[in-house]
Order: sequence, then structure tokens, then C-alpha cells
Amino acid sequence: MHAASARQLFQSDTSLAIGHERAEKAQRTAQGAEYGYPIWLGKHASKLPGKVAEEAPMININTSALASKAAGADGGLVKVITAHIPDQQNSIVWTAESGRLARATDLESGQSKHQLRGHAAPVSALTSMQIDKTTIIFTASWDKSIRVWIQGANLRPEPIWTIHDAASDFIKALHIDVSYMCLISSGSDCVIRIWDVQRLLETLSQHILSTSEAHPVHLHEDCVRMIGTVRAHTRPVLALTSLPRCAPNMSIIQDIHSGFCVFSGDSMGRILELHIELDSNRDAQCSVIRELDGHETGVTNIVPVWQLASDDQHFTAFLWTCSQDQTVRRFPLSASQRRAVISGRTSNIGTRLGSEQMLCADVCIKVAHAVKSVFPVGLVDESFAEYVMIGMANGDIQVWCIEDQPSYLRTLEGHWHEVSFLGAFTRPDNEVWIASGSLDGTLRRWPLPWVIHGKKPEENLEESTRSVPSNLNTITAEEQAELDALLDEE
Repeated sequence: MHAASARQLFQSDTSLAIGHERAEKAQRTAQGAEYGYPIWLGKHASKLPGKVAEEAPMININTSALASKAAGADGGLVKVITAHIPDQQNSIVWTAESGRLARATDLESGQSKHQLRGHAAPVSALTSMQIDKTTIIFTASWDKSIRVWIQGANLRPEPIWTIHDAASDFIKALHIDVSYMCLISSGSDCVIRIWDVQRLLETLSQHILSTSEAHPVHLHEDCVRMIGTVRAHTRPVLALTSLPRCAPNMSIIQDIHSGFCVFSGDSMGRILELHIELDSNRDAQCSVIRELDGHETGVTNIVPVWQLASDDQHFTAFLWTCSQDQTVRRFPLSASQRRAVISGRTSNIGTRLGSEQMLCADVCIKVAHAVKSVFPVGLVDESFAEYVMIGMANGDIQVWCIEDQPSYLRTLEGHWHEVSFLGAFTRPDNEVWIASGSLDGTLRRWPLPWVIHGKKPEENLEESTRSVPSNLNTITAEEQAELDALLDEE
């Protein structure tokens, strides 16, 4: 369940070289606006610019020690496996971490606000929803369990519900469709499970509206139940999402599938579009609509986005996907909005699934490294619908424009290990910023104008960008013992 520290393993010369290269990059990018105002999770907070200008202290990293820990597939002590921002108008990000916890961090102050502890293995997936301005968090782990939490005043709340045997192997992906009140999970056992959480959410809504946080939540034994499964994949299912409902005032292109549509991607590169039909008892009938023809190997992220169609009157939907095969693809869910037909995978994966013709991408971006995350900027600003951000395994974040043909714009350098998360949040002055997370154990923040236009942020705009000691490795003996214990467990 836990991997040994890289320091305890035999390492090749290549692995050691990678470790030293990452350690040197970690030292070089440990602080500064141009490197994303880094927050070192579990170590030090880092404020974004405010009002009072002061010089930030230098950070010194023990590159020799870090090199051994950063070799091969290893990363920082606190590895961000994935992350989620529940509300883009807020500055809270939740991270699923290798240290068996999920953490809420304020991207404005850099401070840790909540820690969810209880899983017996790395937290590998999380998602959330809002009930009357209260955030409900769902976490999943390699321990095969799913836990439900209420974000409140407590720093370390207890889970309000646990599904102990939610899978027969590691859980790798978790997604909630708020419109249909269904939680969807998948993982190494190749099975997609549909969970009915309507009763749970109704009970929580009544509890939140009628009682204080001090009162315990009383939940019925069947408040969460599995209502359907999909066994169409033959490899671990690593990515899940559903097409969100369009706003009521938006007119939608007619040939987009309506209803409860789920998209799943596995480690072989196969992506399926699924239709979920709920009957009067809320039991689910699941069917494969079609395959999306694209990737050669593991799908790492799937992101749907609504945007204005070419007629400037209707809205259409696109699906962005990325993969270990070093490509990012965009699939138009409306045939009328297709720009081109991009050839798909060349390897054979067996019989094509689905009742409809296979869907091909109309945009393909090829890069030099495996792609771990993708973020279409149109999610936060419709005027930037032609821009996309790509988080790569080498730690770089690339910005591309697809207005005519895909064109590379710039690279945001900061992370020294794979970028596992890209998202956005809004600051109090209504300025949109991009957030990123990585296996290097840091969160980084980038102003959107710099991302799009390449305008470099000032190092000391109004206030110190960081509040950190001068030596990142200066910790107490008790803290060192705890870190060593965690390293031994991992």
C-alpha cells in the first residue's frame, strides 16, 4: 500500500541525474512571482500581494537531500495527487495528498484551513458540492473507501459517512453530478459505480438549515446506495466527468446529447461516452453511447466546457482530454461545430463500443512530455475560449492558442515534478488567477493576464509575496521525526 522512500532503493545513474535536475529546479523556483508564488504544503504559507511592500526572505533548499527523494517517480514529501476548487469565486482549494489526507488551503493567504484525516492510504480522488454555501467533500483512497465530510469550523472534522468497500481495488477517480444527485467512482478494478446520494444530500440540507455545526448529523443506513455499474472498460478507469447542465437562458445546439451523460477514460487510452437513465426508484440503467477515438495510452484528465457556437446565438459543448501519450485533444460534442477530423489511435484495442459512430477530435496538440492535466481557459472567461493550458510530467505548464491552428504561446516554469492539477479562482478584487498543483508538494498561482498575454507579474506589487523562513529545512526534532515516519510509510 505504501511505497518505500527513494532514498532506501537502488537507483540508476539516470534516476539520480533526474533527481539532481529536479532538486536544482526546486531551489531555483522555490520563491518568486515568476514561479507562481509557491505554497509549500505542510511547510510554509505564501501570501499573494497585498498592500504593504516588504522584501521577501530567500529560501535555501538542501539540494543533496532533495535530489535523493526526487529521483525516479518520487516527488515531494506532500504529493498532490489531484485537487479541486469547489467555487471559482472563492479562494479555497482542496488537495488529495499522498500522506493519507485531504487538505483545504486558502490560495489568498497560503494557510491550511482544514485537514481531513481518516483514510488508511493515499487520498487519490476528491470532489465536492455546495449546500446553502456549505461545502460537502467526497474523498476516495487506495484503501478502497469513500468518505463524506462537511467543511465547517473544525480544523480536522470527522467524516459523516463512510463506504468501506466502495471498490475491489484502488479508487482512482471520483465525480459528483449535482443535477442528478449521483456520485460516480472508478479505479483499478475497471468498474464504474454509480451511487445515489439524493437522500444523503436532502438530510444534510435539512441539518445545515436547521441546526448548528455542534449537533451531530443523523443519517439513515441507506442514505448512500450503489444503483448501477458499468463494466465496459478492460483497463483501470483513471478519469471521470459528466456534461454539466447548460444555464436555463442558454440556447443549445440541437445535436448534443441531452440527459445524464458521463465520460470515462482508462489507462489504455479508451474514452467512452455513457448514458445513465434513472427510473422511478432511482435505479440506474447504463449504456455506452459511443467511443471517442484518440489516445494511445492512459487518459489522465477529461474536462467538458460550454462555449458560444460559431453562429454566436447558440451554445455548444467540447470535451478536452489529455494523456500519457503526450497529446491533448478536443472533441466537439456537436457535429456542426467540428473544424476538422483528426486521426485517432493507431493501436488495436478490440471491438468498438457504443450504439453510435465513433467521435473524432478536431484539435490535437502534441508536446514533448506526458500530459497530466488540462485547463481550457474558456471555463473562466468566454473571451479566452481559444486558449488552453497544459500541465506536463516534467513540471512545466504550457499555454496554447487554437484560434486557427494550435500554436504554442509560452511556458510557465515553476513546478519541478508532474503538474497534477490546473484550475482557477477569483481574488477579492475580482481578478482571475490560475492555480496549479504538483507531485512536488507545492501549489502555485498565476495571474490570468500573464498567462494569456505574457505580462510578467511584479515581484513586490504591494506586499510580501511570501512569509517563509530563510531555510526550508529548518524544523524541530519532533517535526523531523514525523517527516521521517511519513517517508518510511510512503
